[in-house]
Amino acid sequence: MKEEPLVPLGVGLTVCALLYAAWGLHYKNIQQAQRGMRGRVIMQGLTVCALVGYGVFKTKDTSQTGQTNMRPINWDKLEREAQEAEALDLAKGNVSPAMEKLIAQAKREREEKAKSVIAKSIFVQEVPEPKK
Repeated sequence: MKEEPLVPLGVGLTVCALLYAAWGLHYKNIQQAQRGMRGRVIMQGLTVCALVGYGVFKTKDTSQTGQTNMRPINWDKLEREAQEAEALDLAKGNVSPAMEKLIAQAKREREEKAKSVIAKSIFVQEVPEPKK
């Protein structure tokens, strides 16, 4: 809210205009209801313009300075922590049947891949080129 103060203000004014229109409809004051609905449309449009404007200006700021507010992700650390958590769950037995099925499938796929690599290395022999 500190960075984009016009957005909450626009939302609040939109709600006020809607309530004004609803009040007019309730008491059958057609002119008041019409003014409220027009005001609501205008306030909604201004709120959307504020959102788009803040987005454009933020994009310009980050493209000029080259700095963003995003922190870098250490993928190696994240992967290591995930593997440790999985190992801990396996050790405690806190694994759902669906997860056990996925783990078994992954093990089978790894074993099949290893067997095919071994089979290729055993049965594939280099054939010497014929001499000319």
